[in-house]
Amino acid sequence: MLLAQTAEYALRVMAEMAVQRSRGPFRARDLAKKAHVPPAFLSKVMRQLVKAGLLEARHGRGGGFFLTRPLSKISFAEILAAVGSEFESNRCLFGWKKCPKKNPCLLHNQWKGMKGRLLRWAKETTLKDVRQDRPRIST
Repeated sequence: MLLAQTAEYALRVMAEMAVQRSRGPFRARDLAKKAHVPPAFLSKVMRQLVKAGLLEARHGRGGGFFLTRPLSKISFAEILAAVGSEFESNRCLFGWKKCPKKNPCLLHNQWKGMKGRLLRWAKETTLKDVRQDRPRIST
C-alpha cells in the first residue's frame, strides 16, 4: 500500500467535501457513508484535520465540519501532513536509516525519482482539482 489507511481516509473525506457546493456544515455520519470510511476511524481523522486547521468543528444546531479555506488553498500535501503521512525524504526501501550517497541501496535511484514525483503531485494538487476533475454523471 502506497499510503497509510488513515491518509486514504483523509483524502477521501476531504474529496467528498470538495465536490459539495458549500464549505459546510458537513455531518460526520454523512461523510462516513459517502466516503466509505468507518465512523470510528472518521472521528480520529476529523480530529487531526481540525487540529491542522484544515477544518473547523462546530457543535449544536447547524453544526458540523466546515472547510477553513477555499478549495484552491488546501493541497493534498497538507491533508497528508495533517494525518502524519508525509513522504519521508530519507526513507530507504531496504529499511536502512539513511541511504548513503556513496553506497546507496539497490532501489535508491528509482525510489528517489518516484518520491520526487509523489511530493510534487501532493504539493501541486488541491481540493479544487478534485471538484474540477469530477466526472459528470447524467441522470
